[in-house]
Amino acid sequence: METKKVLKVEFIQVEMPSNENNSCSACDTVQGKLVSAIQEVQKLFDNLDCEIFFKSTSVKTIEEAEKAQIIASPTIRVGNLDFYPNHATSKSEKREWTWNGLTTSEPTKEMLMEVLLKGYFEPKKELEKKEMSAYILQYLNKEKVTNSDCGCS
Repeated sequence: METKKVLKVEFIQVEMPSNENNSCSACDTVQGKLVSAIQEVQKLFDNLDCEIFFKSTSVKTIEEAEKAQIIASPTIRVGNLDFYPNHATSKSEKREWTWNGLTTSEPTKEMLMEVLLKGYFEPKKELEKKEMSAYILQYLNKEKVTNSDCGCS
């Protein structure tokens, strides 16, 4: 019996403090579009005998961001492909998403559908260490959070 293939899709975002501007709304919008794009392409992936496994992750510390190997927030990881915005400056929440020569303030559902398809076919490659954007570094704690009582840390 053949087992179904699995395409892992992870939405990774830096946890930002809530404020009156709701600074996380950009991530929420992108995540909603990503979930919608996954629902659209899952029909195609069913024909390929492949199930899309979606996971949403928040990182709080520089160590967690380094372990996740992200350089921007949010990062959409599809298999071996990372899709993320460019943060214009460390002071601005403005994000620029570039795909196939088109730059937008947020990705479209169609863009995300293409990212999912490309991620399915992207071969595994050696990850090169890239520098995190100054924008997300300001939201990450410099030290590891160790306030657990579970005895596991």
